[in-house]
Amino acid sequence: MRRLRVVSWNVGRLYTPTSNNRLDDADVPQVARTLDELDPEVVLLQELTGERQLTLLLDALPGHDGALATLCRYDRHTAVLARRALAPEFEQHLLAETGRGLVMATFSIGEARGCASSLHFDVFDKWRRRSQAEELARLVGERQAPLMVVGGDLNLDPELAARLADPIDTGTYSLLRDRFCERGREPTLLGLLRVDHLFARGARMKELWTRVSPGRRLPMGDHDPLVGDLELSRID
Repeated sequence: MRRLRVVSWNVGRLYTPTSNNRLDDADVPQVARTLDELDPEVVLLQELTGERQLTLLLDALPGHDGALATLCRYDRHTAVLARRALAPEFEQHLLAETGRGLVMATFSIGEARGCASSLHFDVFDKWRRRSQAEELARLVGERQAPLMVVGGDLNLDPELAARLADPIDTGTYSLLRDRFCERGREPTLLGLLRVDHLFARGARMKELWTRVSPGRRLPMGDHDPLVGDLELSRID
């Protein structure tokens, strides 16, 4: 394999304190159509309500397997989907004491195995975001995969954090950038903030390009899909 496409997408609805702002069942068919059109090998999703929605997506996307972060103690869940041809396997983790769930997929990239994780960091508490990033860094440090991709809604815009001279969020983003490569600076939240990110690292990663896919936002959604294309190098 020389190329890998990854899509990260928060499929929840606009946030209000009193209504459901996770993925709505009525939007599942549009999510499936969009993913089919974008044609990724790996999909990182955020804000599913539970396993029923994952089942509906997999039914609409034959040829894919997937897993939901069932250990998560939050009321919205991350998930990873991958093409069945890549022989994906899935595992679960918790991001420290914050209770946020992380589902990780390993999959074939030629004769090696790559790894991808879907993330959703805390929206209200910058110290919890830091804790979640530190636990992710610990998990990454334990891996020797030739390709590792992590992505999702980090609820952190590094440019805004820098303008506000916020040392916590700036440091959290630096922690991730010290360990991963990221490309792209387009806003992903209502065209205003760059809170969705795709990072990659490993001996098989030659180059990474990311772009926001415009015109794909769900009817009441506030995030655009983020598309990452990785060029993979050969290992003799």
